[in-house]
Amino acid sequence: MFGQQPASTYTRNAIDTASGKVALVAEGGGQRGIFTAGVLDAWLDAGHDPFDILIGTSAGSQNLTSFVARQKGYAKRLIRGLTRHKRFFQMGRGLVGKHIVDLDWYFQKTQEANRLLDLDTAKSNVANREILFTATNARDRKAYFLNPMKSQNNWVDLIKASSALPLLYKQGVPLHTEIEAKKAANTDFYLDGGLAAPLPVTEAYQRGATKIVVIRTVDEGFQAQSPWLQKISAVMCATGTCPKTIDYLLQHEHAYQKELAFIENPPEGVEVIQIFAPKKLQSKLLGSSDAQLRHDYKLGQYAGAAFLEAEGKAQTHYESVAAFTKAKLAKEANEDSIRIAARLNNTLSENVQAKRSAFTLSLPAQAKADKNESRMSA
Repeated sequence: MFGQQPASTYTRNAIDTASGKVALVAEGGGQRGIFTAGVLDAWLDAGHDPFDILIGTSAGSQNLTSFVARQKGYAKRLIRGLTRHKRFFQMGRGLVGKHIVDLDWYFQKTQEANRLLDLDTAKSNVANREILFTATNARDRKAYFLNPMKSQNNWVDLIKASSALPLLYKQGVPLHTEIEAKKAANTDFYLDGGLAAPLPVTEAYQRGATKIVVIRTVDEGFQAQSPWLQKISAVMCATGTCPKTIDYLLQHEHAYQKELAFIENPPEGVEVIQIFAPKKLQSKLLGSSDAQLRHDYKLGQYAGAAFLEAEGKAQTHYESVAAFTKAKLAKEANEDSIRIAARLNNTLSENVQAKRSAFTLSLPAQAKADKNESRMSA
């Protein structure tokens, strides 16, 4: 299969935690998930996969699938190709009662020979650990964590459910689930996991993780607070009944803020490491240009290499790999002035004492100067 590497070349449990497991959380974000794809592809190059628990939301679920399937470049190809196709996203379809985002067409295309996921390899690589995709039940609006290794549903259908943006993909994706209280089978519709569990760090902790690595697709410092949303909701929800759109946004915001509070103040003995882009991502949820996507994928590769180098302070196996990756990327991007190591010299020693941390790459000095100059001229 395209991009496949044997599972034996990957280091499992390379990061030893005395009291718990290591988790990876991949945030959603639509096309902005191409940043996550870049991070994970850099790790595939280095054979880095020490995670006991992997949790993906929306686009993050697809990224994690291609990661455990060892298909480097898979998520990038689909985001740059299928999500930019006119068939995938059309606002006008909503006016005639159709899906604005055509996930049916998208996932049908992934069944073609040149786009098949290597699910056999994926299943082999997660046989002794947990992989979970978040989804929101349309009936009770609660977060569900779907395990493709235990579900009666097809793996791809679970990714589809995790990615079904409310209102853009009609009523959601039907899944056959077991209702524990009744011990009976039931079919419910599921929506995008970002609605009820946009950043499932707490879930990773509750499943035993004491080191949680989170790949973010927003700017560092993002707080998920929208003053305009609060004002609109105060007026439109005054009668006790909110329009569905406002209700969805409020639920997402509240869930996000709850997770950010956990990250800011994790329990004793728990380390949360956040990986952000070194500068503002150019891509959007939908409607990004190919140039914007290529730009953000490259940022993801840089961030992934930076993380490996920081971890390589304790694991010399990764140090040369990270250095090679940096040099290769700098040459391709013609940005030889980027010096990732300077930003990360003391990161590992600081992380030993810190409960949480965030990885970003420093911008080249010239790039910062150009940015400041453009601000002055404006």
